[in-house]
Amino acid sequence: MSDRPNILFLFADQMHAFAMGCMGTEDIHTPNLDKLAREGVLFRNCYSNAPVCTPFRATLISGQYGSQTDTLRNGRYIPEGTRTLAGALNDAGYRTGWVGKWHLGATGNVWIPPELRADFTEFIGYQCYNDFLHSVKFYDEAGDEHWYGHHRTDVTSDIAIERMEKMAENAPFALFVSYQNPHYPEQPGYEYDEMYRGVTIARRPNCEEVDPYTRTHSPPSPKPQGNDPIYQRYGNDLDEYLRAYYAMVTQLDANVGRMMDALDRMGLRNNTVVMFTSDHGDLQGSHGETNKGKAWEESSRIPLIVRAPGGAAGAVVDDLVSGVDFFATCVDYAGQPPEPSVEGDSFAPLMSDPSQSLERPVFSEMQPWCMVREGAFKLVVEKEGFEATHLFDLENDPYEMNNLLNDPTNAEKQAHLYDVLQNWYRRVKR
Repeated sequence: MSDRPNILFLFADQMHAFAMGCMGTEDIHTPNLDKLAREGVLFRNCYSNAPVCTPFRATLISGQYGSQTDTLRNGRYIPEGTRTLAGALNDAGYRTGWVGKWHLGATGNVWIPPELRADFTEFIGYQCYNDFLHSVKFYDEAGDEHWYGHHRTDVTSDIAIERMEKMAENAPFALFVSYQNPHYPEQPGYEYDEMYRGVTIARRPNCEEVDPYTRTHSPPSPKPQGNDPIYQRYGNDLDEYLRAYYAMVTQLDANVGRMMDALDRMGLRNNTVVMFTSDHGDLQGSHGETNKGKAWEESSRIPLIVRAPGGAAGAVVDDLVSGVDFFATCVDYAGQPPEPSVEGDSFAPLMSDPSQSLERPVFSEMQPWCMVREGAFKLVVEKEGFEATHLFDLENDPYEMNNLLNDPTNAEKQAHLYDVLQNWYRRVKR
């Protein structure tokens, strides 16, 4: 067994930070994630640096912000020559693998050619295909199609476990498993659907009535939308959407349990760092919005649970972390020095001593806006003209219902955050 830990990085798609029992949400069943939090560290303030699918993945593999790599749109790819996370881990002697949704450099139910694999040496997945029940197809390294007849979430774990068994023969390994669940369309497996049938899901206090239905482009949703069985299920019915979404998360939770059971079966639990997170959240009517790509907490804040050999157990960390920190943390666990191109910081020291603090702000952005959070306060600015639009005290106003912008009481705090954010954006924009 290697003296360096394996790395198992599991991440969801469109799962907001609050969709877990361990985050205080009583309506959702996430026993495996809750157990993982009891065995490791729950980070309650983790942010996506760009809360959309491709931008998050670009940050994960580059350790840089979307403005630096020009990846603030879906389907974009990192600049040629960018130092990648897989490249750094390869150089450290790790076997690197990716399973599942990729969504970098293209879209659709298609193969990912070698030049788009960001140095991952073992690779089986697809670009982006928003269907969990039909055309469940993965492409291996050679471009061969592998078709499956059951739910995409379960298939992703099936493949990940199979790959992990092979990779573990020559430890250490770093396996990244990219689930598409619970991204729309909401198509939970029958068992999980039944768990929530007719159940009332409490809405967040900032929620407004919205139509949660969203068309998909890959595959294209039926026209007119009234012919779409997804629309027939939860079109103009937010409560039904929430039930289906929670069912999807519970199905994902069961698959996290399967991955942990596989580690136990292979005798790897005590030599594997396990990280669970998501690329971005889901607004679900908060502030009258749907989907993602916004600065609101339900969009930009993501789950993070980390279990590490010899690390703290049952700890809760409220320190601020974000997507740029994953590269730095993985490299740290691999025993390598920090990469000069990486913007983030390793939070591995917090796993040993959760009372430590990184003591720095975190940033998030999309094309029209950027935000900074430092301590309890969060400032949002429109990039055009760099005009501040929102200031929130998240300690006293966790649902962002009281905009403190230009409140004289917080004038000093607002001015400070504005300077921090402006200096950051001047530095990272291309």
